[in-house]
Amino acid sequence: HLSDHGTFSWQLHDMAGARLVEAEILARATELKDRGNRKLIAKDGTGALRYYGEALQELGGLAEASSSSPGAAPSDACKLAAVLHSNSAQALLNQRKWLEAIDSCHKALRRDPSHTKSSWRGATAAMEVGMQDVAVAFVENGLTENPKSRELLELRGKLGDLPDLPSTPRSDNDEEDLHLGDWKLPTEADKAAMRPAPKKCQPPGKEKGD
Repeated sequence: HLSDHGTFSWQLHDMAGARLVEAEILARATELKDRGNRKLIAKDGTGALRYYGEALQELGGLAEASSSSPGAAPSDACKLAAVLHSNSAQALLNQRKWLEAIDSCHKALRRDPSHTKSSWRGATAAMEVGMQDVAVAFVENGLTENPKSRELLELRGKLGDLPDLPSTPRSDNDEEDLHLGDWKLPTEADKAAMRPAPKKCQPPGKEKGD
């Protein structure tokens, strides 16, 4: 029994140590995110992307491991990773890199399907390159999670009559919910073919990072 007690004490010690390490990682990643946000506000998209990328590297597999539990609420690491991918998408939107922005929003929603800004930003980028189905998928996903989102409802109105989507039950696989399971970032040739001619457009909303 003394041996069992000792083992239990070490387990508690290990758990406390793991939580401390996770808290330190989250703190460092959050600081990098804040630096990125300051760059984003200063309209330095390249600098913002660099800090967001460093923050994601800091999180490492912590967010991936946390997102692998079907049906579980997003962990703090997953929520932070979602914000970092979404803020990266905003920086890419500002640079008119629509396809890369879509990819970042997809990654964000894999970590936290309820992140409304990611749905909005992904749909906005998809609309810029005429990817109606992808825009619809982002909007529908967002409204499933946040049905009263004013921003998403406004986007839904801009999309006009939405095509009927399969009325399948919501799964635990958010890639299926987004109908983006086959989404791959296009090659440079694909990007050139899909990008419309340069035009003056309204700067996207939600320009500040979380």
